[in-house]
Amino acid sequence: MSDTKLILVCKDKPMLDDVVKILVASGNIAEDEIEAWEEKTWDVKRKTGPIHTKMLFVGDIKDTTSLGCFIDIKYERWGICYGLNSRYALITTDTMYIKDNARYKAFLDNYEEAVGSLFEPAPTDDAATKFTKTFGTVGLAVATGGASLAAQKLYDDNKMLAEKTSKLCLFGAWHFAENCLEEFVGE
Repeated sequence: MSDTKLILVCKDKPMLDDVVKILVASGNIAEDEIEAWEEKTWDVKRKTGPIHTKMLFVGDIKDTTSLGCFIDIKYERWGICYGLNSRYALITTDTMYIKDNARYKAFLDNYEEAVGSLFEPAPTDDAATKFTKTFGTVGLAVATGGASLAAQKLYDDNKMLAEKTSKLCLFGAWHFAENCLEEFVGE
């Protein structure tokens, strides 16, 4: 790659760290060739003037939807869509395509095969976790007369949606790194 760095923009720091890990693992770019920005950094810097380097956006980043008109779509599956042009690459996700359990399980099989080896899951004691959650939910339901059960369900649904979106983004970043990153940074 030339002297300029690839600017990677993600929603938050944990996603940035994971995507950098995936890009570097592909062997198509070194870690010192990536400048990682969170969405809030992108929001500030885009207002200060033109940015004259290649940029990779991963996820739902503020004010990037208009870029979709100017990129050449290279991949579209599982609700993941990515494409690029000479300056920008954009990886977007939509969980609608993996809404039912069968599709999500099929996606997870692909995800684990491709990305799973890069991220070791943290060990958990499932029995203790389930007991604590159940006991806490029951206690909260008794204390609030059941009103908190709906809130807990909404919280769980949002947490699951965030987890699905994260996995879609990571899989999209892996697929992009394997198939298009070298072409993108080499232009």
